[in-house]
Amino acid sequence: MSAIILGRPRPRGRHLLRGFGYAVLVIALLAGVAYLVILKITAITPPRLDGLVEHALEVRGERSYVGASWMSRERGVWEYHLEGDAAQMGYAHTRLGNRLLQEADEFMFAEFRHYVPSRVARFLISLAVRLKFRHLPDHIPLDRQREIAGEARGYLDRQDDFLPTYHRMIFYHSLHDITQGVEHSPLLGCTAFAASGPATSNGHLVIGRNFDFEGPPPFDADKAILFFKPSAPGRIAFASVAWTGMTGVVTGINAEGIYVSINAARTDDKGGDGIPVEILVREILEQARSIDDVVKRVQGAQLMVPDLYLVGDGKTGESAVIERSPTRTEVRRSRDTTVLANHAIKDSFARDAENDRLKRYLTSGARFRRLTELMHQHRGAIDPKRAVEILRDKRGEGGEVLGLGNRNALDALIATHSVVVDATSLQIWVGQGPHCLGKYIGFDLRQELLGEDRPRPPPIAEDPLIGSDELRAHRQAVAELAWAEKLAQAGERGRAIEQARRAEALEERMPEPHKLLGDLLRSSDREHARKQYLRFLELRPPYLRDVEEVKGILTSL
Repeated sequence: MSAIILGRPRPRGRHLLRGFGYAVLVIALLAGVAYLVILKITAITPPRLDGLVEHALEVRGERSYVGASWMSRERGVWEYHLEGDAAQMGYAHTRLGNRLLQEADEFMFAEFRHYVPSRVARFLISLAVRLKFRHLPDHIPLDRQREIAGEARGYLDRQDDFLPTYHRMIFYHSLHDITQGVEHSPLLGCTAFAASGPATSNGHLVIGRNFDFEGPPPFDADKAILFFKPSAPGRIAFASVAWTGMTGVVTGINAEGIYVSINAARTDDKGGDGIPVEILVREILEQARSIDDVVKRVQGAQLMVPDLYLVGDGKTGESAVIERSPTRTEVRRSRDTTVLANHAIKDSFARDAENDRLKRYLTSGARFRRLTELMHQHRGAIDPKRAVEILRDKRGEGGEVLGLGNRNALDALIATHSVVVDATSLQIWVGQGPHCLGKYIGFDLRQELLGEDRPRPPPIAEDPLIGSDELRAHRQAVAELAWAEKLAQAGERGRAIEQARRAEALEERMPEPHKLLGDLLRSSDREHARKQYLRFLELRPPYLRDVEEVKGILTSL
């Protein structure tokens, strides 16, 4: 009766709906506040750039200038000549290379959107990256921060909705450290060597290096040699082989004849925050005058990941490998030959499971053994031309013939850049590409860095394989195999078998089509599947994991 007097009762559902609405509103507000807090605590802001002169770009023939800095491709590879203080060099760098950097950016973000189509997922990834690497600037010297800030100032960025320009460029300079721990890291294929004294034809220190970074194609197509002339007192001019936008160094030599390059490694001890390795090598090249200087700087650095550093001194002819994990340092030195792939060989790393797995399950062990054979075979005759022949070697241990692109070979047709250095005469040759196939263009560092009037070193001829039917068939086979794998993932078994057979016919010594055919035929034609698996094992497949899988399958067929 009282309910009637007081009016109609309100439906209980309406109360629940309103309560739910309030709850959603509160959660949204809390999420918004949390997001703003995350943005604040993870923000990486650029330093002040007082005194930066933003010169306009001027075109003079084949060269483009920004102030005293310039770039061109008149000699077959992109070359940058950057001088001034840190911020000025960074600004000139991206003003000159804006198109190339934008094209690389667009390619990488297109790939990112392809593999992570969800905007929500991309948003969460950006937050996770911001959180994990929020302390990076604490380990980057101020000059390098100012140089990267100069780059950000000069760059016309179209991807700053993902991360602000400077913030993202800091992460670009940590790419090596961020990707190295990924199971299928694109960095674990590099091979390098040094030879001097009795190992070379004239006693000079000769260094060869393949940087096998299976990254975006623009890194190979638009590789660059960058000549840096810092104006800061006591800093040494140097050359770096990399790509547009990279102020750090993965392969470089300074005017004192000190060479440094890095090969990714794996060890059991893990690092935390630290200086990105490309930035560390940049700092070393601007300051080091001896191998001891390099060892001291590497040993004293706080690092995120393990790496192998190949170091050479053209003045003394000595070379060294610094095997460095986040907690350990070992050095092996030589005045004869030095060989390295991606695994450490000193005793203190011998029991590391990760180092052993890298050596046996990936291709580092096979490449190391083949390179050791070649260094012994050519001992006493190594010069820059012979060094290029070694870097282009496509055979396996004992000279076994492999299919093109086999990752057990020193030249697996994947190098982003390939470099030969005569550190004694301060000369460097950079492979024009693609990979190790094109001519190697010579530069005299006494001319480029010190201004001496020197003749250009003659180029080293292109690989006879370039333009051949064999290479054409291999490239088509790779494309057919990639399409077959996509069809197999989509459940198009019959079409996938057709494509895999096309790849098999085009490149009979490629092991991968045989494994795919075995997998596709196993449920319907066990005998033919067995034949494909056995053929796969005959062709020296590069990864032990695949070999073990196929051997396990064969026991049940």
